[in-house]
Amino acid sequence: MKTAQSVKIARRDLEVAASSVIGVAAYVHYLQLFILKITLPTLIAGVVFGTIYLILSVGLAKSVKIFYLLGIIFPFAGATLAVIRLHLYGFEVFSVINIGFDVFVVPACAFLFIKYRGDRLIANGERDEPTNERKNL
Repeated sequence: MKTAQSVKIARRDLEVAASSVIGVAAYVHYLQLFILKITLPTLIAGVVFGTIYLILSVGLAKSVKIFYLLGIIFPFAGATLAVIRLHLYGFEVFSVINIGFDVFVVPACAFLFIKYRGDRLIANGERDEPTNERKNL
């Protein structure tokens, strides 16, 4: 009989994966500027989010910890705006592709952020053993 084994993902591997995916998303945002008719939503999505995603990609690749949090916030906002864009303007393939990228990056960065915060608390001695007693402030 087989036993269930836990899958361990190295932090660095997840950083590289998230960095790669958000880097491709940046490229796709720039690419849509050359393919789609230029409208204000297309220009904003292409230039603003393309640049933000490019910066996120570099930050994640360099293991800068603040980019874990930014990698949750900006792709979540981008996915939300892409869903709104789909609702207002109808089907558009770039919006669907970008939502797919964001669906990967947000949970990956959330995992990295939670793991980093937990490791930091342990390193500072703030989280030694779980107890039922409340700490006196």
